[in-house]
Amino acid sequence: MGNRFFNALHSGRVLLMDGAMGTELLRRGLQAGASLASKNADRQPQARNIHIDYLKAGAKVLLTNTFQANPRAPALQNVFDQVEFSCGMAADLAESLVDAADSCPNYVLGDIGPVEPLTEAVLSNSVWVLHRADGILLETWSDPRPIAPTRAAMDELMGSDWPMLVSFTFLRNNTGNLATITGYSPEQLAQETARHNVAALGVNCGRDISMDDCVEIIHRYRTKTDLPLFARPNAGTPTLMDGQWVYPHTPEAMAAKLPALLEAGVAMVGGCCGTTPAHIVAFKRVIDDWNAKKS
Repeated sequence: MGNRFFNALHSGRVLLMDGAMGTELLRRGLQAGASLASKNADRQPQARNIHIDYLKAGAKVLLTNTFQANPRAPALQNVFDQVEFSCGMAADLAESLVDAADSCPNYVLGDIGPVEPLTEAVLSNSVWVLHRADGILLETWSDPRPIAPTRAAMDELMGSDWPMLVSFTFLRNNTGNLATITGYSPEQLAQETARHNVAALGVNCGRDISMDDCVEIIHRYRTKTDLPLFARPNAGTPTLMDGQWVYPHTPEAMAAKLPALLEAGVAMVGGCCGTTPAHIVAFKRVIDDWNAKKS
């Protein structure tokens, strides 16, 4: 499966990823503070419907609902059997939806969020339960050190041609510069990822990080690497209104900023926290027009 996704990354056509899963589950009634991944089983209709809605919106790349599905997540301590089940079910669910989609080819990425400490056992199990995806995405990371052990685990279990993607999250530090919470600049991260067998490098999420910031990060990545690049920006920084978190950036506002990301050279675009199927619909119009002009 991995090779076809790798080929798509290098096709010259921009791939459209899905939007947020966690905030979308919250928007549809999941109780705040619950483990999103552990709710795959008892909220299967909701997770399934979100995947379906993103496919209908035009997404070509789905992420499994496994961002928190690791035995180190606070809500999942000592329940690794449940973690393994939720990972496997999410991968099966997303994959089955992709296989049944009318507009193939579509792709599934197994989503692994930050894990501390990232032990060999955690890595091996996380990779194994997502082995039927088209690749693994290390998402919302702030440190490049997990790349090497994750790649080693993937090579051992799945082979060196199985794609691994890495996406970092940034903030503006005390001096106003873009950096991860651990102090890495976009240039440093691009250089670090280039040392490993990484299929693509991205940016997602980020405290008070705007679309313009994502554009800057992509440009700075490009100065140090020729890897395919991707971005999944937030729908702004939320505010609490009537007991619910409200994200300020509308689908239309984000889509209006999308051409700058495309000009910066991304191979994939999707949405992170606060984005919805409506955002992906708006993104699709821009990306379809872009791809048509590049054909």
